Amino acid sequence: MKILLVMAGGAIGALSRYGVSLLAAQLFGTKFPWGTLIVNLSGCFLIGLSFALADRGISIMNPSIRLFFVTGYLGALTTFSTFGLETANSMRAGTHLVTVANVLSNNLLGGALVFLGMLVGRLR
Repeated sequence: MKILLVMAGGAIGALSRYGVSLLAAQLFGTKFPWGTLIVNLSGCFLIGLSFALADRGISIMNPSIRLFFVTGYLGALTTFSTFGLETANSMRAGTHLVTVANVLSNNLLGGALVFLGMLVGRLR
């Protein structure tokens, strides 16, 4: 059952991401990745809200709903939301070195690895 919840949420999240990207391109053009920005920012808000509701013991955020919505839906919509939550939790815990390392490694190393992957993909 847990796998089905994650799969269902993931399918809807992936379709949402695709739909938002198409709509953003139509509305705002393609010179800036508006669709990605919209899903990343909305995912950050939604995972923060979900975390706060679960932290307060709000019954709507039971484990099955969290698997469907947070792991499945938001996981497919954007992993940036998880990165944002982990960064915020690290700041709240006062582990500032971990926070800085997380932000720098995800952004700098992630960007560098995108370029490396592009280079490797061009090799013959």
